[in-house]
Amino acid sequence: MKRKNKDGIFYVVISLALALVVGSVAFAFIGNANRVIENVEVYNEAEQQATSVNEGMLGANPGPTKTERQYFLAGYQSGGERYATTTTAATYTLVNAEFNGNKTYIDWNTGINTTLTTMASTSMDWLGYNAGDERSYWFRSATTTAATTITFAAGTGVDLQKNEDTADLAVNGLDVAKLTFIRKADTDVLLIMTEYIEAD
Repeated sequence: MKRKNKDGIFYVVISLALALVVGSVAFAFIGNANRVIENVEVYNEAEQQATSVNEGMLGANPGPTKTERQYFLAGYQSGGERYATTTTAATYTLVNAEFNGNKTYIDWNTGINTTLTTMASTSMDWLGYNAGDERSYWFRSATTTAATTITFAAGTGVDLQKNEDTADLAVNGLDVAKLTFIRKADTDVLLIMTEYIEAD
């Protein structure tokens, strides 16, 4: 009696089934890949918006140093830290610690008439050393006694200037002065003082 080889047929059937499965998976993968490629092509063919870019305005500005002119189309708000002190000295020489860092507003309270002399221009590290470097502060006489004055005097290398409507270099109690320091072409510094008198 002859034995039929059923194992051979079984292997043939299994092989055909596996071939069909692999073929189906490959076809599905190719179909998905084609769809992805078609989507990319459609995306690339989409109408592009015409833009006008000034190449000089491209790029980031990491850190505090800006090497190009800045344009603030929506305006900007500036500010900094407040420095406040009280003194009863008749004369005092200002120091860098009162102007360095992020200070932009100074409240100076004095109980008597006081003369404040600026530090030497060569020690103004917070200003920088390039001609034209500029930094401004709002200086307020915080004393409530209007007759008490704070008078500014120039230190070594400081060229003190006042606006033509200012009678002197004194700030009365509760009045404000804007102090603008500008580095000159040499080691000297211009200090421009503009005084504002209390209005109410």
